[in-house]
Amino acid sequence: MNKIIIKKLSSNLINQIAAGEVVDNPSSIVKELIENSLDANASSIKISLYDGGLNRIIIKDNGEGMGPEDLKNAFDRFTTSKINNINDLYNINTLGFRGEALASISSVANVKIKSKHNNFKNASELFIEYGKIIYSKPAAFSEGTYIEIKNIFNNIPARKKFLKTSNIEYRNCIKVIKTYALSNNNVQFDFLHNDKLIFSLPKCTLYERIINVLGKKFKDNLIKIDFEKDDIHISGYIGTLSNLQRRRGNQFTYVNNRYVLNKLINLTVYNCYRNLLERGEFPFYLIKIKYPTKDIDVNVHPKKMEIKFKNEHKLQFVVQKCISQKIKNIIKMIPKIQYNNSDVNIYENQNIELAFSNINDNTNNKYFPIETAEKRIQTYNNNDEDITFDKKIWQIHNKYIITELKSGIIIIDQHVAHERILYESAKNALENDGMDPQSILFPLTLKFENEEFLSLKEIIPYLEKIGFEIRIFGHNSIIIEGIPPELTLGNEKEIISNILDNYIANHQFNSSFIEYMAATYACKAAIKAGDKLSFSECAELIDKLFNTKYPYYCPHGRPIIINLTIDELDKRFERH
Repeated sequence: MNKIIIKKLSSNLINQIAAGEVVDNPSSIVKELIENSLDANASSIKISLYDGGLNRIIIKDNGEGMGPEDLKNAFDRFTTSKINNINDLYNINTLGFRGEALASISSVANVKIKSKHNNFKNASELFIEYGKIIYSKPAAFSEGTYIEIKNIFNNIPARKKFLKTSNIEYRNCIKVIKTYALSNNNVQFDFLHNDKLIFSLPKCTLYERIINVLGKKFKDNLIKIDFEKDDIHISGYIGTLSNLQRRRGNQFTYVNNRYVLNKLINLTVYNCYRNLLERGEFPFYLIKIKYPTKDIDVNVHPKKMEIKFKNEHKLQFVVQKCISQKIKNIIKMIPKIQYNNSDVNIYENQNIELAFSNINDNTNNKYFPIETAEKRIQTYNNNDEDITFDKKIWQIHNKYIITELKSGIIIIDQHVAHERILYESAKNALENDGMDPQSILFPLTLKFENEEFLSLKEIIPYLEKIGFEIRIFGHNSIIIEGIPPELTLGNEKEIISNILDNYIANHQFNSSFIEYMAATYACKAAIKAGDKLSFSECAELIDKLFNTKYPYYCPHGRPIIINLTIDELDKRFERH
């Protein structure tokens, strides 16, 4: 007897398979539910998460709502109010359209939903447990829709084990909420986590929404764009060079108000900035593109985050034209100098001797006993020759240090030499007991975005090891009460921001992160080209350099020392 092995799957199993494409973590649920609220023309959306959404997700809106029959139908697969025929599929004007999201969510979680449409006197309530309707009844509810999601993937342990920690899931949800809040400034967003209000964003202009979501650092550092070519309209804001970051994340592209990922658009914007950026820097932009719906296909990605354009190269040209015209006004792009009034008197009489004098104070226990510069240089390149000068050390152009050997001269780059010294000191501190901070007279308060602050709290122990004294203060803020012993006031914010950007981009505590922290601190704290040094400071710097493990190259691979022998000099002067 032949055995039939091809079978039709049950509707619940089909939904669970579909859920794997649409729903894989709390943030994907939040995304689908926010899109439903926006499609229902809600002007107010309240999102509440518990334990990063792992425990519970609640979203309440004041949109159009649903009647009792529509409420039931909404949880059947491929039921939707957005499209009716094949032509509608190529003229999508809503965020959702497939009718998969609610069915997928309800197949892997417990769902309670209340909704009221204006055409009905009473609201309706529905409770679904892993795809099965438990009850449906009238409810006391005034307007819109309330939906509560609990016990995600409890019925599929194999899927649940792939969920991340509550902190990581919380960060992912913040990214999603931030993405929709930025493009829908005509909608009020309220966000709570574990019953604590994280932010409340009233209706406002797009400019105000960017500042409210991303921080006050964007105020006066945004350039408005508004450009139209044929049937393509580009609007939004791009950032000045004051808003550059060393990680991706503040780049937002919306097509017909749908957030999309598009490599060609990203590359086009980046190329417009290319001549203004250093390697590894990323500009801010929020671009809203109005594009004919008949000329795009939004049905090419399970999560609808990719779009096919009928004429992608024309769109690229329009975006490039729009952005490059604004960037030509280079004066507006130049970063503004930020003054801290409390620091003015400190810097007024400060000189390089004060900043450099600490080189003795904090390294005595980190290195071998320091000998004089003359004796240390004798060992350069394993040369045992005697030095023929009587303390002949010069600083030229406040940039390089030159000293004489019997076989010739050596030239030292003062910045990278000090950088190597500080790098090895910081790396040693990070791998061992840390270094003591120096207190500052006026503590500095720094404020961060929600997502940034979560990551910052994770790296504070490492920042404290290189000499920062940090206290958490209020909502998403810290107070810096002490700084590393070699650091000059004014660089602490940039160092912390660069280290934080690196951690957010990689989220790993490994040797690369330790090396990056040490190198970032060393680069910002080291004396600079242009700093005038006294003779004793030059000698001190040489002593310190030759007590490091690797005195010939800086942490970034640049040479520290150049050796010019007498033979090389003779050849240059054609002395044969």
